[in-house]
Amino acid sequence: MCFEIQVVENCKGLPLAIKVIATSLSNRPYELWEKIAKELSQGRSILDSSTELLTRLRKVLDVLEDNAINKECFMDLALFPEDQRIPVAALIDMWAELYKLDDEGIEAMAIVKKLDSMNLAKVSIARYNIMTTDIFF
Repeated sequence: MCFEIQVVENCKGLPLAIKVIATSLSNRPYELWEKIAKELSQGRSILDSSTELLTRLRKVLDVLEDNAINKECFMDLALFPEDQRIPVAALIDMWAELYKLDDEGIEAMAIVKKLDSMNLAKVSIARYNIMTTDIFF
């Protein structure tokens, strides 16, 4: 298995972890990738060892702490199966009801965009018979 795949798999599907690690290893020597991959093959986790990753994750959580509704909405994503599409319309309806957000979904959509911009969720547009927007957590 190539080193890049080993590193990504060890990020446990966390977009923020992948982004931080990719940034820190970008344009770095082959030997560093090899060293990280070797550590990972021995059971060492990037999530346990990267102070930069932990610092950035803490900053993200601090931002969410500043807004209780954003934090609750992020936590709600854990209610859905991992790596499954979540229709944004369902989230908007759910959050509007739970957190007394506007009925038009403007506030809920702003939260979706915020989580996407923070790499805590991935918003994608899927085309079926009608256009829908889904979110991945």
